[in-house]
Amino acid sequence: MQPTTTDTDRITARLLTDPSCPYAYSINPALRTLEWRYRDQIEWSLVTIGLSETGRPSQTVPWDLRAGFLAEQRDRHGMPFTVEEKARPTTSSRACKAIIAARLIQPGSEWRVLRALQLMEFNTPILLDEDDHLLAALESVEGLDGLRVVLAIDTPEVQDAYDADRAESRGAAGGPAQMQLRTVESPEGIRYTAPSVIFSRGDRRFEIGGFQPVEAYDVA
Repeated sequence: MQPTTTDTDRITARLLTDPSCPYAYSINPALRTLEWRYRDQIEWSLVTIGLSETGRPSQTVPWDLRAGFLAEQRDRHGMPFTVEEKARPTTSSRACKAIIAARLIQPGSEWRVLRALQLMEFNTPILLDEDDHLLAALESVEGLDGLRVVLAIDTPEVQDAYDADRAESRGAAGGPAQMQLRTVESPEGIRYTAPSVIFSRGDRRFEIGGFQPVEAYDVA
């Protein structure tokens, strides 16, 4: 029998992630395990990091090296990866804004949007910074008005929420994730790496920085 959970003892978990990160994609089996084990004892929320902005792609690694890395991720973690070169390097900011737009328009759908974008980023020629490609990915999410989401990407409400997510994800200075060497320097501050999870309950807080085995989250 599952224990009864009240608002006062529920754990909140904030997942800091980005649809362009292969580690954030590979962590999905661990996240599903946590959801299965703890059910409604954990209240999850999603924070988009925004690893790369328009005009500043993060994919600067030569393709042969990147392809080898993706193949290693596929073999190690069991997630589907198609080692296929993209037409060009891409940025993730518009995809992050699409996730946020879904969150604002249809709360709860942001998780399905994230998974759809991850699946297509690592298994199709989709470009995360092309709106027609984003629309094609979002149309695979059942019950979602993909066109409405794409049209909302450039609205002030989405931009403000994206800026808030970016600020939160760049507030890791002096925290446990930095001590775990799971952060990087950015112009805006010390940034969490994807995926990071911050568990909170009352005034207690546990940071699991970057990609970790499921046991690390379970112990926290």
